Amino acid sequence: MSAETIHRHADWVLRREPAPEAPPAVYEVECTGCTHSSGAADESGAVYEWAARHAVLGPGHTGFREIVHHFWRAFPTS
Repeated sequence: MSAETIHRHADWVLRREPAPEAPPAVYEVECTGCTHSSGAADESGAVYEWAARHAVLGPGHTGFREIVHHFWRAFPTS
């Protein structure tokens, strides 16, 4: 979804969080072979680099789950 996507329900509209201090997204990857995680980051590159370094551990550490959080806010339509 783009930042312009609007979801309507009743008299409310959901829009991406407009606060300037809110990050556009928060990224994280988890190894599917163990319990380790990259930790959250405002940029995807950092978590992908972590995954590449983590894969060096060998077999069982080459699969990853990406988690991306986008921030939304509900506004009354009137």
